[in-house]
Amino acid sequence: MSLIATRLQNWRVENPALDKNMTRPCEYGALDFFIEQTNASNSIISPALRDRAFASMGNTVQIPVIDFDGDVTVSNVRSCVIGDDENTSKLYTVNWITLAVGFTMVPALYMNNEISYEHDFNRKMEKVCRALANAMDVQAVAALSANKTQVFKDLLYYTQSSNTVQIPWVARMEWMGDMNAIMRANCYPGMLHVIGNAGIDSTIAKLAQHDIYNDVNKRNEYAGKVFHYTNNVTNESGKFATAFIVEDGNVGVLTRVDREAYRRTRANFHEWDVVRLPYIDLPVGSHYYTSVGDNSQIAGAASEDMVCTVKEYFGFSVDVAFIVAYNSAPSTVANPIIKVEVAASGSANPFATPVEVVNGETNPVNTKEVAGE
Repeated sequence: MSLIATRLQNWRVENPALDKNMTRPCEYGALDFFIEQTNASNSIISPALRDRAFASMGNTVQIPVIDFDGDVTVSNVRSCVIGDDENTSKLYTVNWITLAVGFTMVPALYMNNEISYEHDFNRKMEKVCRALANAMDVQAVAALSANKTQVFKDLLYYTQSSNTVQIPWVARMEWMGDMNAIMRANCYPGMLHVIGNAGIDSTIAKLAQHDIYNDVNKRNEYAGKVFHYTNNVTNESGKFATAFIVEDGNVGVLTRVDREAYRRTRANFHEWDVVRLPYIDLPVGSHYYTSVGDNSQIAGAASEDMVCTVKEYFGFSVDVAFIVAYNSAPSTVANPIIKVEVAASGSANPFATPVEVVNGETNPVNTKEVAGE
């Protein structure tokens, strides 16, 4: 005799908060920086350009620009005849990158499942938004890297390799303040943004320990700068931190959506729209429709009877272009972006202060023997 047949089953209590970290977003500092700069009062993206570009699907977007002219002649005499000094114009073509994500839902699937429709929908929405934001952030970092300056008028006491300023480990607490001087030497004296990774975050935290009223005031190293963090700025081997230093008002981002999304079409049970997704403060196109069909294979035994059920389709897409202020001669005219790499310590104990022996057997300290009394 036994009660085994009526033993309570495992208690299952739906608690959506428990798996919240499975779709948690990271920080997308490069993307946030471009969006912030697009909306700034000194943005290089005018409202007219933003609106025209947004409606440009099927067309090439070109922006008239004027090239740099380094051949202006400054005379030391007056003349009754003033010579010509014509500019050279070009058409800057906007290069678009298409990004798209989507997922499906089968409403009947949740009739015999502990996971609710809302729980599954929310997690699917969160993961595709996270993936789309990350893809945009990667493209934003790529735009910064592709447009880093090739010209350094004055590197102070630093060096550069492959157009990247190299900071030794011993200078990790001093270099940030010098970026203002290096930028000013390149004729960019404005406010600076720092788009960096965890190494930069660590450096700022250490500098903050030496702020006002401490042994050494290091506030001027980072004061007046705006920081944006992203894991998509990665370190090369042997590096502790990597960052892009950008003068304010020199970047922006454009988006456009497909034609039906722009028109917000409703036809044949298909619906298009323009929406803003979590983590992405930019307009993107959406597409929703339903179908009826055999969905018996979608969830194994849990859906084997679903040979004729409704399926919902949710799609999101956008064309995006990350813009940096035009430079017709990047090999001779500085860009407003400096890439910086901070070397790793190269020591098993990076917190120890290195001791340098300045006198040895080959360079002794000359002393005089004290005669005894």
